[in-house]
Formats: sequence, C-alpha cells, structure tokens
Amino acid sequence: MKTIVLLNPALELRCHAVGHGSSPGNPEWDPGDRVIARLLDSLATEHLPLRVPAIPDSILTHGCLATPITFGETTLGYLLVMGSGDSRDADDVNLVIASYVATLFALTLAHERTSTDLGRRYQAATVDSLVSGHFLDLADARRKTHILGLAGNQRYRVAVIRTQVEQQRSRSLTSGEVDELIEAVTGSVVGAVGAARESSLVLILPEGLDGTTHQDHVVAGMRAAMTRLKARQSWASGTALTCGVSESTRWPDRAPLLLQQAETAIEIGTRIGRAGQVVPYDSLGIYKLLLQIGDIQQLRQFAEEVLGTLINYDASHKVDLVRTLSVYLDQRESLKRTARRLQVHTNTVSYRLQRIEQLSRLDLTDPDDQLLAHISIKIIEAQRTNTRRHDQLSDVGCQ
Repeated sequence: MKTIVLLNPALELRCHAVGHGSSPGNPEWDPGDRVIARLLDSLATEHLPLRVPAIPDSILTHGCLATPITFGETTLGYLLVMGSGDSRDADDVNLVIASYVATLFALTLAHERTSTDLGRRYQAATVDSLVSGHFLDLADARRKTHILGLAGNQRYRVAVIRTQVEQQRSRSLTSGEVDELIEAVTGSVVGAVGAARESSLVLILPEGLDGTTHQDHVVAGMRAAMTRLKARQSWASGTALTCGVSESTRWPDRAPLLLQQAETAIEIGTRIGRAGQVVPYDSLGIYKLLLQIGDIQQLRQFAEEVLGTLINYDASHKVDLVRTLSVYLDQRESLKRTARRLQVHTNTVSYRLQRIEQLSRLDLTDPDDQLLAHISIKIIEAQRTNTRRHDQLSDVGCQ
C-alpha cells in the first residue's frame, strides 16, 4: 500500500493516508522545496499525470506519481502517490489508477465547492434581504436571522466595511477581496456572515448568547480582522478599509436601521479623520447630530457666533484658548486634570479660563453655556480635521 497525499490549490497539505509499511506521521511537505516547486510547475503546465523518479536528498526519496485534480479549467488540488516513481512500480497501470482516483477526487471536491458556494450565496442573499427590509413582518425577519444562525432573541450588530481610495472615493470589491474580507472577519467574530454590495461588505455580527460577547468584544474582533487585512500585500497601495459598526439589538426587523447606523459611522468617521479605522456608531457622541446637518456653513456660523472672539484672539496672539477650553470641558471642569493634560500650572489654567469668559462672554459655571461651548468646539475640531486631511491629500497628489 502506498502513501496518498492530497494537496489543495494553494499547495497546502489537505490530508493524507499512510499505506501499510510506510513511515507513520505527516509527510514533511514543503511547497518551497526546489524539487517540489519544479514538480508542481510541471503539473500546472502540462495538466497531465507525471511519473517522478526518486531524487536523493529530497522529499521524493522513493519517487511518486503526481496528478492534477481538475474540473473543467479549474485546478482543485493535486494527488500524489508517494513511493511509486521507480521503474518497477510506475507502470501504465499505476498511472491509470492515479488518474481514475484523481477524477473521483475532482468530482467530490467540485461537489463540495459547489455546495459551499451555494450556501454562501444563500446566506449572502438572506443578509441583503434582511438589511434591505425585504421581509413581510417580524416573524419573517426572525426566520431570516434564524437562517443566518442567530438563536431566538440573540443580539446582533450590523457592520459595513468599505474600500476607499484617493480623496475618499469608493471602488468596487472584487470577488477575491470579498472572500478575503469574509475569511478575516469570520476568523475574529464567531458566526459572522456577510454580503457584498459593490464597494462595501455588509455583515451580521452575532453577540454571545451568554452575554459575554458584547460590543467591546465584537468591535475588538473587527479591529483584529482589519489589522490582519491591512498587513496583507494583496490590497492595492492607497486603499483604505473603513469599518462602521452599528448599535446592538435583538429585534430582527431593526436590521435596516442598523445598516444606516453602520454607514453613518463610516461617513462621519471619514469626515472627522477616522478613515481606515473601525468606527462604532456608539462612539460618535454628538457628532451623530452635528455632522448630519446638511448645511455645513450653518454649523460654522453657529460656532463662530459662540467662540469667534476666541478663534480670532488665538490667531493674533499665537495662543490656543480654544484647546484650553476643550480640555477643560472634557476633563469635567477639573483644573488639576486640565493642567496635567496641557502640562501647565493650575494658575495658568485659571488665568486662561478667566480670559475665555471675558472674551466670549460665556459663564463656564452655567450648564447651558457649557453646552454651547462644547458643541461649538466639536464643530471647530471637525472642521480642522477635515482641513488637515484635505491638505494631506493635496500633498499626496502633488507628489
């Protein structure tokens, strides 16, 4: 009995069977070995069974019969019959047997691939139908989530991964990129399923039934997936992968709303300088309200009415009272924490705050004035971030 080795199209060991009298254990298969590389190159070129004689000081110390497993024009893998390459064993009968076995493997692998592809397409169609609102009622929506593997009232989120190139223009995903994205995500978020939509991939991300897998775990999983994807060389230079993650829900009929949230997270995240990152909708805070207002000029005018005097003072005196105010409000009006963040003395912070109140006529002890100041600062910071990103893109274009 001979040792049979089955390789996948990537030349990785899929399985093997050790014949009676053969050495136990896994064959030390190395696609990078020069002998193996030459053999596989010949297989890919000829598309015919090859009789390989024994080659001393290599993995093929006893030779082999090598046969490509093909279905139509597609190579599904490679079949090797180890120890059958010498003149005594490698006769025409062995070649015929190897070709016959390869044909059986080809039919089995083709059926397996077809079943897998059909299953993925069905899941993708279900995802697309669910997030598009194509369901009759709550019961129909729940049936679709059940098809996707969600149990009962299991909570889930919707995520969108979008490809963006220069000047944040989107481009369409190739089928290979879709497969790569889904593989990366499913490796980090258990039970994730997705559907491609031109330049983006829409995903249903289940949360744990026991409550242990909440937003932090799901977002952490997406960040891990995105990190792996960015490290690969298959993505074209200049391509940014930005991911938006929605809020959590247990209601299947809220999927369309969650899709909007995920897309909004990408749009807002891109505008505030978070392109190429995972942007949870929950983390956007007041930006969710501010940056969905259509008239950007109206927002700028509002901010200038509240903090215009500070902006002008900063410009003419080369100071940054606006940043001092921002840090002070973020630190919940704590002089000590503000001084620590700004790396100045608390007396300096006190003086700056007095100057801010004098110039802006804001009362920083009044909650309403604090709210006005905080909103205005967020508008200014978003505008500055957009300006920096535009300048960076212009510099790249000039180069």
